[in-house]
Amino acid sequence: MQALSPLEPTRASMGRVILLSLLVPGLGHAQVGRKGEALLWFALCQGLLFLGFFLAEFTQFDFGRGFGAQGATWIFALLPEMANFGGTQVAAFFFQSAELGGLTPDAIPYRDWGHVISGGSGLLAMVAAAHAASGTFTRMEPAPRPLVSPGKAVLGAFLIPGLGHWMTGRRFKALFLGGMVLGLFLLGMLLGDFADFDRTRHPYYWAGQMSGGPFFWLIALLTQGCRFSEVLPFQDAGLLFTTSAGLFNGVLCLDAYRRAEEDWILEIRGPQKEEG
Repeated sequence: MQALSPLEPTRASMGRVILLSLLVPGLGHAQVGRKGEALLWFALCQGLLFLGFFLAEFTQFDFGRGFGAQGATWIFALLPEMANFGGTQVAAFFFQSAELGGLTPDAIPYRDWGHVISGGSGLLAMVAAAHAASGTFTRMEPAPRPLVSPGKAVLGAFLIPGLGHWMTGRRFKALFLGGMVLGLFLLGMLLGDFADFDRTRHPYYWAGQMSGGPFFWLIALLTQGCRFSEVLPFQDAGLLFTTSAGLFNGVLCLDAYRRAEEDWILEIRGPQKEEG
């Protein structure tokens, strides 16, 4: 049976565009010839990244690690900001944390805001890469009639869990999967007394939680004043649920992209036909 996949030349071009976009958001769109979108993604991702860094006084670097040799740092690893690779490396080269590992969040009033904004920039950079790859795909394999592109589907899925599937007409899957992700996240926050979304205590879990997208970020900012007064019976379960919900939303984004891509391919090539 014919595979519902982009053609080999298309896949090769998509791979190049993804690499360029992860290096600097917007480069992938520029490669495709979408200069307006290239400027928009570049300004959005870099603007949010450096706004977040300045609000938190670059304390994000307390949660990363530099790699290099002979006392020089060649690459600075920081999740999830590192997905905006070029901007993160530039910031790490020119700036350093105001605390240098002190981890005293109360000393910086907008620290939590800064961490969410800069982390969001890294995740948006990944969405930008998928959106640029979609632009390559739809340009090289145009559909005869308007359809929801994979790029729009993945953007919708990232903004609201389940929205990408809803946009492609998969209403039951949108409600079921989106509701599962949101429900799991809210249940986890409840079990953790709304204080589990905290980078200072759980930096790697926090990166997973951030993958849930803007809805999760908003909840994190609204509850940033919550702190534990005692060890809760289901505190660890809450942390596990919220982190899993974020990672599940990443899976939803990938699935929404793939479903939209399959719809597009079926439109331009017709239904699969068994050979022989």
